[in-house]
Amino acid sequence: MRRYSIVLLSLLALALPALGQADFTRYVALGDSLTAGYQSGGLAGSISRNSYPALISKQARPGLAFDQPLVSDPGIPAVLQLVSLSGPTILPKAGTGTLTNPRPGPYNNLGVPGANVRDTVATVTGGLHDLVLQSFNPALRGKPALAQAVQQSPTFVTIWIGNNDVLGAATSGVVIEGVTITPVARFETDLRAIASAINATGAKMAFANIPDVTTIPFVNTVPRFVVNPATSQPVLINGQPVPLIGPNGPLVAGDHVLLTATTELRAGKGIPAALGGTGQPLSNTSVLNVAETATISARVAAYNNVIAAVANEHGAALVDVNGVLRQAAITGIAIGGVTYTPAFLTGGIFSFDGVHPTSFGYAYIANVWIQAINAKFGGNIPLVDLGPFVFGGASATAGGALAANDTEAYFSVLFSEEAKHNLFSSLNIPENPQSPPPPPKGGRGHRRH
Repeated sequence: MRRYSIVLLSLLALALPALGQADFTRYVALGDSLTAGYQSGGLAGSISRNSYPALISKQARPGLAFDQPLVSDPGIPAVLQLVSLSGPTILPKAGTGTLTNPRPGPYNNLGVPGANVRDTVATVTGGLHDLVLQSFNPALRGKPALAQAVQQSPTFVTIWIGNNDVLGAATSGVVIEGVTITPVARFETDLRAIASAINATGAKMAFANIPDVTTIPFVNTVPRFVVNPATSQPVLINGQPVPLIGPNGPLVAGDHVLLTATTELRAGKGIPAALGGTGQPLSNTSVLNVAETATISARVAAYNNVIAAVANEHGAALVDVNGVLRQAAITGIAIGGVTYTPAFLTGGIFSFDGVHPTSFGYAYIANVWIQAINAKFGGNIPLVDLGPFVFGGASATAGGALAANDTEAYFSVLFSEEAKHNLFSSLNIPENPQSPPPPPKGGRGHRRH
């Protein structure tokens, strides 16, 4: 009987991937909506089951449980859907989901949509913190994500946090230091607190850097010129396209019209009266001007320098998501004869909110994580098979790519006000961030972003 047991254990060892110095016995993921598997403006279990941490766990330790909050369809908030190719028109699905798997202890996936670096250290309630951190559970109440991670005595932790420290500036069109964009010194202090706390547990770590949020479809889909709705082509006067009217006059090179401006454009705002518009400028929250764009890009670079330094100091793997998405914008990602790009609706990488990846995008990012972890820790974790995400049911989720001949979306997509509110509220982004928010009530745990 002993011989059979030895043989069985030997076969089991052969079936498991070689992890090198990385131990995924107790794997915990810290982060924001990108870690949670959030897609198309909502958190829904049918989609988030394929979050990148869940995929990493499956590849590193097949059969080992990896718990994350699962929400019934249509999600919390309800995920966005393409309701009409005429436009196209994007609206939230009807209804709201519920949490289906509360646990007595913390989840392995502690990615909280809307969270920034400070939230990971200190915030315990508000927005989707209540759901992910299970604030309804007396045993977990009052414990932020970092404390819940440490509680699990993790052996490996992935950390992808900081996107929301700058995302609100890009999606709201308003750059306000300390409100929509986090000061670098505060960012560094909080990230070092996270790294130190995890390091004290003895766990190995992997960090990912932050994409340049001025390059996402939410910022880059709508052209800065007046478009003829009948042809979806720019209107030409004396052979030249006519710029839209922004808060500071005609838009110039480097200015961006945000996806949420489409409702204003359909009402004629931003379009000269001579061309059938109202002659009124687009609102400040519909435009990201060239100076704001430069400030945001510089801040992302500063954050990424901090992330690289902290990862290096702690012997952690560093995942260059910023570089991967930058390269995808230049050459695309060729998989199975299909080329994926960051183009809105047609590219296949970004979902219907123009901010978060599709299921294919998350699977591809999971492989970028795995490659970096293998390289740093001498492992041989197998990559995620992308086939099901390209050809099978795993790709049939919110935000799948449209055919290239459906690209009216580039010019006349209708991202409804309801969809905008749905997205902004879930990510705790102020829709009109013209002044600092009121002071928090009830202490730091009740602070909202």
